[in-house]
Amino acid sequence: MKYFLFSLFPFLALPVVTLAQDEIGPASSSAMYELALGYNDVLDTCTRTGCANIDELMDFFADDAVRTFVGRATQVGKEAIRQSYIQRAQRLQQVVEVKGIEIWGDLVVCRMERRDTNHTREGMEHHVRVLLVKGGKIKQLIVIVDPEEDESLRAREG
Repeated sequence: MKYFLFSLFPFLALPVVTLAQDEIGPASSSAMYELALGYNDVLDTCTRTGCANIDELMDFFADDAVRTFVGRATQVGKEAIRQSYIQRAQRLQQVVEVKGIEIWGDLVVCRMERRDTNHTREGMEHHVRVLLVKGGKIKQLIVIVDPEEDESLRAREG
């Protein structure tokens, strides 16, 4: 029995030696979380300041990015997205609280609650924001909103 245990010892130690040689760095998903949260914070600042930081916001996007707000408009290219954000900031301010982030490969799915100055009733809208990230930049952005919830929050109380 003693000889059996000694003969197993080199095999039991092998995985430990192998793991010790591998360098452990930050998880690749960390950068995706940082990008999603950074984009959210810079976007909120943009809408509160009339897009004073529009260049910082646009740094998140690839030159050929596409932004789709389901049921509304789609912008193709960085310049079209820039103009959309500038026009948007002229008519409203917002605050978005990220409630959850899921990462699947190059896709980042954010669950959010949003309130803006166009709302006439108390409450937060529930949004889903999907980011397709390539090379550290947003290649495609899709925003999904419940149109009934949106209409309800914008309706005048009667």
